[in-house]
Amino acid sequence: MNILKLFGLPAIVILSLFSSIFGQSESELRDYFEGRKVEVKIDMPASRGGVNVYPERRRALDLGHYRDLIKKYGTGVRDGDRIMITKIKVKDKHIEFQLGGGGYGGWTDETSPSVYVDSASKSEREKNLEKDLKRTTDERKRREIKEEISDLKRRRERENARNDAAVAAAEEIAKQRIQDKRLQAGSRFNIRFERKIEQSDLTPETIIAALSEYLEFVD
Repeated sequence: MNILKLFGLPAIVILSLFSSIFGQSESELRDYFEGRKVEVKIDMPASRGGVNVYPERRRALDLGHYRDLIKKYGTGVRDGDRIMITKIKVKDKHIEFQLGGGGYGGWTDETSPSVYVDSASKSEREKNLEKDLKRTTDERKRREIKEEISDLKRRRERENARNDAAVAAAEEIAKQRIQDKRLQAGSRFNIRFERKIEQSDLTPETIIAALSEYLEFVD
């Protein structure tokens, strides 16, 4: 006997009920969510770390940690923004719900503004003069050597000062470039469970319920 006829309901209704009860696969969740748009109800950090949501806890959002992320990285998605769901990824104990690219900070993203330039080292002339100074006993000659060493040292210090200024300017440009990229890379929610995720957790209803305080599903 056909089990669908046994229930006396259309096949699509039965399959929908089974999905709600027993859960879906990651690929089915992706088919359901990815490409849809949501309206965000909170500011979200401009970071790949995103916002952690713990649906099994009394307070689902750690406000202290959330404030620290906003302060450190700035706001990548603002309260009221409409943005696309770009990826759903199921991990061992959490589900990634990525918006507008999922946030900045992946292994291919530029994250350090540091610029390194070698310091100007002593020239061979300066080194040789220092050796001559140790061997020379004539005071007049020693004064001449010292004056030339001092002149070469000042030149080296001026070159290092110019390099330091150039490095500082380059790092400021890099910081701004990284921040601009952060603000364009979206963010994400991490729905975290206190246990390993079960098949029954992988339903649209579970995800929507976990995020309903922070997102409005608009299509």
